[in-house]
Amino acid sequence: MSAASDRPDRPATAAEAQARFEAYLTQLEATTPRAGLAAPTGAFIDDLIRRYGRYGEHLFMCFDDPRIPATTNDLERFFGGSKQTLRHALGCGSTTNSVLTNLGDEALAAYQHVRQLGTPSAAEAGACSPADFLRSRSRLARYEAPAIRRRSMVRHLPRRLDELRAAWVGDQTTPEADA
Repeated sequence: MSAASDRPDRPATAAEAQARFEAYLTQLEATTPRAGLAAPTGAFIDDLIRRYGRYGEHLFMCFDDPRIPATTNDLERFFGGSKQTLRHALGCGSTTNSVLTNLGDEALAAYQHVRQLGTPSAAEAGACSPADFLRSRSRLARYEAPAIRRRSMVRHLPRRLDELRAAWVGDQTTPEADA
């Protein structure tokens, strides 16, 4: 059986894919021995059925939403491509602690938009004035600030704890205590 998204027996809808999978699980449950050397396989099938009970509703969404790739290869290609593009654009060897880390899904949505519509031409990119760029950059900096603060808190915990303690103690003082 092939995982290709264009194979002839590919389910048309999520409901059809779910029905096929449930039929397959039912057949496995009925035919898998639970004793002797097959006991570990039987335990695995039982665990698979329990997991399907928890996550089954979310497994086949790719059949109903054309934006979701049918295979994990396509998903990995998307994330790998987005990280490569960001590394190239930012001139860095890693996307750690970058715009991608701070913005997450917004950066991925922008990458998907560029991927579908193509890279803007020089004329389109030139339509952005330096003032527009500075405004966008300051909005981006404000949006990224909470993530940068969280990382700073983790990296410099002793210093940050002292700052928090001083701020907390300062907030706890009352006018009566100062008098």
